[in-house]
Amino acid sequence: MSIQVLNQQVSSQPTANVGDTVDASGPIKDRRLTREDVPEEWEEPIFDAENFIIEGPASVEIVDRTGQQVQMEAVEDALGRYMESEREPGIISDKHDDVPIGVPLWEWVTDNGTMYETAVTGGEFTLVANLGNETTMSKKARARCLTGDYGGYSVTVYSNREHQKPDGTRVTVDCDLHAVTLGDEELVMNPAADFDVVDFKYGAHLEAAIQRRLRRRRSLVGQVEQKLGTGDGTGESLPDSVLAKLQTD
Repeated sequence: MSIQVLNQQVSSQPTANVGDTVDASGPIKDRRLTREDVPEEWEEPIFDAENFIIEGPASVEIVDRTGQQVQMEAVEDALGRYMESEREPGIISDKHDDVPIGVPLWEWVTDNGTMYETAVTGGEFTLVANLGNETTMSKKARARCLTGDYGGYSVTVYSNREHQKPDGTRVTVDCDLHAVTLGDEELVMNPAADFDVVDFKYGAHLEAAIQRRLRRRRSLVGQVEQKLGTGDGTGESLPDSVLAKLQTD
């Protein structure tokens, strides 16, 4: 049985032969994210918070950058299985890797009573998700959400039936919804599919200061700050060593 290592580059000229057993020696590359790697105020949300909630539009009924449009009626029909199936559950993944880093939620209520719900309304599919922190990939996903590197959803569906337009545009009218992945601007095909961190809890307390800082990204001022590379709480404030860990898997 073979093992796929997600984040190792395969050597073009390996010195060991297939079937050999080699000893574990030589330099070690450590990809783990530790408390020492992050600002002190981020330790709780990344390493301690039991819940790390994100919410936003996962898909909108518009043509994306690949020339595809998924009808929201098709997503709505597929949503129940994605959320509730025990044999084939939908996942929250990282950059379209088939690795779960969280779970979708039907709803979430903050301590101040604000409710966020997963639903298809009008031409928009809004998703609430809870990111874990049990693995390196999920910890890095939380960190990338805090830096603003991750701010968009990308939906993985299998198109069962679609209209193919003469200009090459495809319109899916029946689909299976398999995964919603997190990613940066280059990965997110639908320009309207963005999310924000809305809550994280440690000891049942909402870290309101960081929540406000993150939600600022959606404001006009926040968008200008991002374009100018200014603002509070963006990745530019992190040490180069931490940024390197987040940029490599």
